[in-house]
Amino acid sequence: MNTRILARGLATLTLTAGLGVAGSVAVDAAALPTPSPVTNPANPALLAGVKSLCNIGVQRRLAVLSADDTFVETSVALTSGDQSTLEGQISADKSGLTALDATIQGDTTYAKVFADCGLIVTDYRVYVMEDPKIHEVIASDGIGKVDSAFQTVIPELQNLINVTTVSPSDKAQAQADLNSLTGKVTASRSSISGVSSSVINLVPAGWPGDLTTEQNAWKSITTAGTDLSGARADVTNILALLG
Repeated sequence: MNTRILARGLATLTLTAGLGVAGSVAVDAAALPTPSPVTNPANPALLAGVKSLCNIGVQRRLAVLSADDTFVETSVALTSGDQSTLEGQISADKSGLTALDATIQGDTTYAKVFADCGLIVTDYRVYVMEDPKIHEVIASDGIGKVDSAFQTVIPELQNLINVTTVSPSDKAQAQADLNSLTGKVTASRSSISGVSSSVINLVPAGWPGDLTTEQNAWKSITTAGTDLSGARADVTNILALLG
């Protein structure tokens, strides 16, 4: 095995895993109308204006979900099972929001429009739950793949150290770096264990209680990512020492 090539592959995988953590930071209620005491349904222009604001709220969420769908479909980090699950969830959300928008546009009273418009937030939670969890699953799965790649390269690096002809001090330092690398990979695997499964099936009905689950997932991903960055540095050091 060409260990230098594998090391470059590890760097690429680590970057790919990290890409998944960038999610939307928009407020969930963005672009939705503020409830109004107006109850007269006889003003078509005003009613149409409210419906338009609701439509904007739907379209913005559909745009986020479409971007997520592309990200999920093209991701090399996701496991096949998680990819399929996320694609199904995104498709269901897009269909549901589209149908809800059609319902809102057909509503004839302010009360019904405001009630249905509120469902854009409460029934989907696109910004605060759906979008973040998608990126957390991608990042978690990506880190898991990087961990597995490191598990493959560790024995190769050990073999290189065992047969190296560099000075005893450089050999000892390379072994110390490999021991450090092994510990970091083990810590990363521990941190990331169960993260994807903890968030992938979260639903809007669990909000806001499930926010803690998402926050804990983010902490685990961040910790594991830090360990992998350190492991990459160890690989670089080892290869430099061995020449």
